[in-house]
Amino acid sequence: MRLYYGGYGHHPSGKQYVYWGNDNYRTGQSVVAPVTNKWSHRTYNTMFTIMRTSGGGSEMATNEAQRLSMRGIGIKYLNGTDVLQLPGAIENGYGSKRQWRVESDQKYLDRISGRVMSYYPAADASSAEQRLMGE
Repeated sequence: MRLYYGGYGHHPSGKQYVYWGNDNYRTGQSVVAPVTNKWSHRTYNTMFTIMRTSGGGSEMATNEAQRLSMRGIGIKYLNGTDVLQLPGAIENGYGSKRQWRVESDQKYLDRISGRVMSYYPAADASSAEQRLMGE
């Protein structure tokens, strides 16, 4: 067993969440994770992208489990790697994980490039786009 830290969706940002899981997951992988709604207490599945891992027997993992249990937070288990079983995956026409990832990456780049382009004048837009694409 390992502790997995990450965020929700293809491009997580902000707060990291902690889950237990088998040893066969890796950093950057998208998996299915259970999430409980704070107010309705309803549990549903969502996409979780792993950002960092820690061995289950390590001191860091033990401290994290103790810290969360003291706050009354139980650590849930990851449900597997079949993200195409999530609601909306098939309905939105995603036939494969790769297709979903490619479309998500494109939407993310469009959103970020729109934000970057708004900060630079039109004359400097091409250099801003080159910086964004890493060229």
